[in-house]
Amino acid sequence: MYTIASVEDSNEEFQALENAIDRFNRENGAELRLTRFPSSEAFLAAYDCNYDVIFLDIALPGMNGMELAEAIRRMDASVEILFLTSLAQFAVKGYEVEAFDFLVKPIVYGDFAFKAKRLLKRLDSKGGTKVIISSAGKQFAVSSNEIYFVEISGHTLVYHTSSGDYEVYETLRNVEEKLAKYHFARCNSCYLVNLAYVDGVEGHDLKLGKYTLAISHPKKKDFMKTLNAYYGKGSN
Repeated sequence: MYTIASVEDSNEEFQALENAIDRFNRENGAELRLTRFPSSEAFLAAYDCNYDVIFLDIALPGMNGMELAEAIRRMDASVEILFLTSLAQFAVKGYEVEAFDFLVKPIVYGDFAFKAKRLLKRLDSKGGTKVIISSAGKQFAVSSNEIYFVEISGHTLVYHTSSGDYEVYETLRNVEEKLAKYHFARCNSCYLVNLAYVDGVEGHDLKLGKYTLAISHPKKKDFMKTLNAYYGKGSN
């Protein structure tokens, strides 16, 4: 199941989207669950980074859809955004906020179904899981695929990700449990590493992009076994 938010002030336009999603679910065995918000302000007041897809009307009262998309991207780098607009030329600006695509109003089901199938392929290919990070009084969402490693630093954890670093108050054990299914492993008591980003091992140094992390003596055997299994090499 994938969760979808629609930010749409028009009852008629929302009903058209809801009908298209209902028909798509029936015809394709999909499970897309839709929630409506009538304005940008209502959406931001309730948003907790828990949607997979957001359909945004561009011509919203108050904060318009493009401005809302910029605000969303400051919180959530992984959610897919599709714009709904009666003026296709404005949707081109959507690429500035890494929008997936746009639909021209009024919605034509054939066009919707074509783009919905592409969207499902994108969502299915992402793998991983969405991680909600509470940092500096705000919530951010990142995909586990975007996390390089998680580090204990003093009394806080630091998520090192492709969209920046985030400090949180959380235990590494809790994070390890959440990410256990997504190819993360400890190379020592301070680091939880995404194995997909490991470039190599030299002695007790782990090369991970621009980072060099220490592999502890007690952890090395188990870590190397896990790393070799991840790359399909078997264990030594």
